[in-house]
Amino acid sequence: MTFGEKLQKLRKESGLSQEDLASRLEVSRQAVSKWERDNGYPETEKIIRMSRIFHVTLDYLLNEENSLENSGNSPTGAEDNGFYVSLETAQGFLAYQKNKYRKISIAAGLFIAGLAFSFMESENGILIFMLLAIAGIVLLFSAGLGDDPYRRLRREPLLFDKNVLARLTAEYTDYRKKAHFGTLAGIALIGIGMLFLPLLSPTELYDYDSIIMGSGMILSGIGAFLCIYTTGAVKSYRLLVMNTEQDLPFNGPRQQ
Repeated sequence: MTFGEKLQKLRKESGLSQEDLASRLEVSRQAVSKWERDNGYPETEKIIRMSRIFHVTLDYLLNEENSLENSGNSPTGAEDNGFYVSLETAQGFLAYQKNKYRKISIAAGLFIAGLAFSFMESENGILIFMLLAIAGIVLLFSAGLGDDPYRRLRREPLLFDKNVLARLTAEYTDYRKKAHFGTLAGIALIGIGMLFLPLLSPTELYDYDSIIMGSGMILSGIGAFLCIYTTGAVKSYRLLVMNTEQDLPFNGPRQQ
């Protein structure tokens, strides 16, 4: 496969148009089209940027498959069977996922905690609740919209250097223990806020009743945040360390 064929294949797999890629590389669309037709070759700096955009090695971009196969020394021989993930890419994916789940969990927390203000007698309580609900909706949309640069990590078996996989597995094991306590704390807060506090509410004293019910909603909102965020972060680690094909042929570490 020539450089141009690889570039076109990677661009389409990433869901980018020629205009999109040209914008990222700060070149014209005609330049990208010329490269994909093998009518020209980009500068080294552009090739390095391509390797970062598509999360592939420079070797994969620069060496044609025929020459690698003839040499019998192809470190990318497993490329067709999986997607190579460097430590930098893995850390970028985890940061992206945690930020996404943070927005979702804050949105859920705002929705639930905002109900506390609905127990206020004044119209200001309803207004505050509506503002918090709108803020939650905005966060949900911001978490779901936008380009996802890590789509391939969810679709293909993943390949890691052994040291990288060992490090990620250790981080996953450590984080899962911490997340377990966070999830339990979240469930406890939801239980206290939704079930226990309402039982303590003296219905004959409306003002006191409103304070207790409002406090319960706030505790439940915090609990929802903890449950969603910790569960999402653990799920992201699991996707990396469990979605591997380490038995595939892979000769040594590759540098991104």
